[in-house]
Amino acid sequence: MMRLIAIVLLVSTIGSGVEWGGRAEGELRWGEALSAGGYSLMVADFTPEEVTARMVMLELSRGGELVATRALGSGESFSLDDEVMVVAQEVWMRDRLVDGLVEPRARVVLLARAVPEIRILVVSEEETFEAGEVVKLKVEVENVGVVEAEDVVVEVTTDPPIFSSIYRKSGLLPGEAWDEDRKTAEIDPIKVRFTAPPMDGPQDVSVKVRARYLDDRGVAHESWGGTSFRIFGLLKLNKYAEEAMKLEDESIVRLSVSNRGERPLVVDLTDSAGRDFETGTPLNWKISIPPGEMESKSYTIRAKKPGVGQVLPPAVATYSIDGVTYRVTSRSPVIDVIGPLVEVDKKAAPTTVRVGEDVTVTLTATNVGNRRTMVTAEVTVPAWGSLASGETDSTRLLLPGETAALIYTISCPVAGRFEIPPTIVCYRDEDGTACTVESRRIRIVVEEEGGEELNITTDALVVVPPSTVGPSPAEEGGAVIAKRSDGDGDVREREDGQEGQAPARRSPLWALAALILTIFIALDRFL
Repeated sequence: MMRLIAIVLLVSTIGSGVEWGGRAEGELRWGEALSAGGYSLMVADFTPEEVTARMVMLELSRGGELVATRALGSGESFSLDDEVMVVAQEVWMRDRLVDGLVEPRARVVLLARAVPEIRILVVSEEETFEAGEVVKLKVEVENVGVVEAEDVVVEVTTDPPIFSSIYRKSGLLPGEAWDEDRKTAEIDPIKVRFTAPPMDGPQDVSVKVRARYLDDRGVAHESWGGTSFRIFGLLKLNKYAEEAMKLEDESIVRLSVSNRGERPLVVDLTDSAGRDFETGTPLNWKISIPPGEMESKSYTIRAKKPGVGQVLPPAVATYSIDGVTYRVTSRSPVIDVIGPLVEVDKKAAPTTVRVGEDVTVTLTATNVGNRRTMVTAEVTVPAWGSLASGETDSTRLLLPGETAALIYTISCPVAGRFEIPPTIVCYRDEDGTACTVESRRIRIVVEEEGGEELNITTDALVVVPPSTVGPSPAEEGGAVIAKRSDGDGDVREREDGQEGQAPARRSPLWALAALILTIFIALDRFL
């Protein structure tokens, strides 16, 4: 029944001649709100639980200012000068037994009177203009509201004040666009044309378009639109580069600086190769340019990696006129760098083994470039070990993004601290140009089976004592393992007979004992 009453109220408003445009409705709890047509409707409070005639307190605001407060029961409504209407369709309390709690709610409708609404779109044919060029703009004006916009006035202005103009039309119907020539089938928007004036320095120009119009009650409304563009000053800076280059080649970058004024200019010109390119040339110059003349500079760059759409940063030129400094930037050229690029990685597992155990070495090569390449790798088995399994050389064609692996094992027959040397990987592009890349070194520790642990606490060569049983390693031609602790905490192992080894040193006590024995023998003979 309450819903029926609300519907009857809404239908009655149609007969009053008011056309409602904005509409919002919803089921609201305390503190929740609806918005339509510039109005905001919020639920401020409800009647107490014990009151059977449930009512909701609603606050209506416009532009952040409170315009009305009303308490409405189910099916009740109110309006303000036929500008806005509020309907409380239903106000109720949720059932405690069914829902588990008591919570008041209200289903409300907010209606705002229909008004015209004009949308403005401004389009510039170019983003930049030189002094003397004709600036061309298109201003599209359309009534997207549901009622007619009357006495439409469109005003176009610029900042700085270069151009201004006013255009008028008696009215725009709902859905109608501004058409300068109704004789053609196409819609002709407002066309703005003016000449870009000379500027000492580059100037950003803001275009503002304001439309003022009336609704059917004579109430004024307005809409805004705009765009911006740049007018070059006396100095124009261009930066040119080839659109594509090979990774292994050099490419030329050219800069041109033009003085289009009537006085000489002293220009500080700087440039950068950016993060994806490199050059060996200092990229800064001081140039004196006569009126109407142009100066050029050039340099070569190399790409650090292949890739499509790599961007060079803009060049920058600065100059001063009458104490005012101006800054001009060039465009940013885009270069496609073509070629393969191989990245290698070398790993070993485990890196600490016992004498006689094996170490597995994995060498991978990945083509991170954008062209295929033929990759050749040949590893060197170090002298301290021997090849236990696997291959030590490989040649393979790698497509962009592909990875190849070379896996082999090294047997470790002697104890010590060793290095697996780096591997040089060669690859060629489709033109036969060769490149090389080197893997990292890997350190391997081979521990003596059942040998003593060596404690290194000082930066001194500590010798492992020879066994008290049997001949010493030196007598048997064996190796004495020693460790040296450097000041940075690194421990290095050495073996006699191998690179980086140091011979074992005898303790000074042996020499002292021999000296005492010699003295006793000499005294005995003398006496």
